[in-house]
Amino acid sequence: MKSNPQTPRAPIPGANYTTDTRNYPWHRPPDITDMDKAIEYVTKDLNDGPDGFRYMSMLGAGIPVTMVTDFIVTKGIGRGKWAPDLGILAAGPIARLLIIMAKTYGVEYEVAVEEKISLRSSQTLRELSGETELTPVPVEEEPGEEPEGFMAAPEEEQNSMLGYDEDTEELEDE
Repeated sequence: MKSNPQTPRAPIPGANYTTDTRNYPWHRPPDITDMDKAIEYVTKDLNDGPDGFRYMSMLGAGIPVTMVTDFIVTKGIGRGKWAPDLGILAAGPIARLLIIMAKTYGVEYEVAVEEKISLRSSQTLRELSGETELTPVPVEEEPGEEPEGFMAAPEEEQNSMLGYDEDTEELEDE
């Protein structure tokens, strides 16, 4: 009877040592390592190519500036233009650039999705349940830990362990 084991579809162990690591842009050092050059690249890309109009139409469609900024930063990382840390640092200026462009073109934009977070406190929950009186809860103090080792010994024993005798203490006191 023939056995037909399924072959694994994952790379064999150690394959990463023998493959060419230049296959993907993120395997190489980034093209841009300076913040000013990254902003210049984005500015040129937005003004000279069709990407600027795409992003403005996204903003006009109600996609927040933060999300469009994320698209631009992620695209730059994926194409090997900058490292993720530089992309995070450049996100603020890129968002500001998008806002300036949107104002210039008269595009209505939304900076971010604002969600009101409803935090329920214990007082709010009491009021909702109809209980309005606060009853103090007694707090039990935890017993302190007893010192162990050298610090647990009486002072006289500590002094004798340290080599102090009664005569030395009398001299120090004077």
